[in-house]
Amino acid sequence: MLLRSGRRKPYDVSLRGRQSVKRQSLLRTGKTASGKSVFSLRETLKCYILTEDSKTVHFDIDEDGHHEISTKDSQSHEDIAWLSVFTRNEPAVTDSKNLVILTQRSKLNKFVLLCKGKKQLSLKVLKASCSEPDYPSVERCNMKTCNHEDPDFKQLSEDNHFFIMHYQGDSVQFQCYEDKSYYLYVNDDSLDIRKPENKQPNEDKNFYFRVSYLPEK
Repeated sequence: MLLRSGRRKPYDVSLRGRQSVKRQSLLRTGKTASGKSVFSLRETLKCYILTEDSKTVHFDIDEDGHHEISTKDSQSHEDIAWLSVFTRNEPAVTDSKNLVILTQRSKLNKFVLLCKGKKQLSLKVLKASCSEPDYPSVERCNMKTCNHEDPDFKQLSEDNHFFIMHYQGDSVQFQCYEDKSYYLYVNDDSLDIRKPENKQPNEDKNFYFRVSYLPEK
């Protein structure tokens, strides 16, 4: 069954209508000269990212390091995305509420980050915020307080990891934060980044997506 709730912004959605993984945490990378963090994490929401044709966005890195960035007609647990909303810690920043990163859980149980490469999309592996140790002799983390349910945001260090999420009615557009001339784009059965031909991507549905938030359990 396809879940649809893209009409509401993540910071306007009731907690009963979404699954919030983490809120009010501080991103500890990208610090200013004064030592303060440039970005603060507001919240992370579980969701599906859909195209305007109701296909589900999926990305993963297999055990051989091959990158898969695709759209699917079906929808499964593997397609759940973590949409993390950040605020930039500077005054008079107009896009601060809409700065986001997109991650999915890989088949290898790692978080995979969708980000901008030089002229195409790229993927980066992120560890969970509290990864289990590799050897039994190492003391394990307290499982009562850590469910391995969110990425380790301390690994974010580049502007190309972020997108600006713009709302266009019931749909959204993802603009690359590092180079704002590029937008996330649906290219047949995959995703890409592309510069709009008419400066504004409003007339091409392939620049549009919908976010379907998962209800809180």
